[in-house]
Amino acid sequence: MKKIVSLLSLIVLCSLLVCGCRKEEIDNKDVTGTTNVKQSIVSEDFDQNGSGLLRCNQEAVAGEGIDVSLNYIVKYKNGNILKLISIQNVKSDSSESLDLYENAYNNISDNYKGLEHYEGVVVRNGDSVTYTMTINYEKINIDKLLDIEGEEDNIIKNGKAKLSLWLDLAGKVGTVCEED
Repeated sequence: MKKIVSLLSLIVLCSLLVCGCRKEEIDNKDVTGTTNVKQSIVSEDFDQNGSGLLRCNQEAVAGEGIDVSLNYIVKYKNGNILKLISIQNVKSDSSESLDLYENAYNNISDNYKGLEHYEGVVVRNGDSVTYTMTINYEKINIDKLLDIEGEEDNIIKNGKAKLSLWLDLAGKVGTVCEED
């Protein structure tokens, strides 16, 4: 059972790594499927082919007694992501829950060991586990990255990390971004 939970956690955490934001509006729906409100992911005048910095966050529910904070910083130029920083923090009074997240984050990070310009750091402090992942897309070996992640459903196109693809993937999970 623990192996299944770990695998599911790993899949969820991996999907969160490619989260972000997009220009179009999304529907927020309650559990009955009824649309409540329309929420704009970024400002109406956002230029995804431009240059700048996005600060993003995403709401997440992990379970009773577990608080999750998901934050992203995206530096981009001419529509290409230069650097992506993901900061995922899990707080809980349950040592078992924290063990699960710490193990899952370490497993994700282990997949990228030895890949220069990818840094995954897991820190456990008392009642929290924080995973900070930094990818420098300007310097990373894209071929080696794709060997790890696979080419399907990736944000890489013609050797560049495309902001538009990242925004499309991220928009599916309700991330909200502000230009910095």
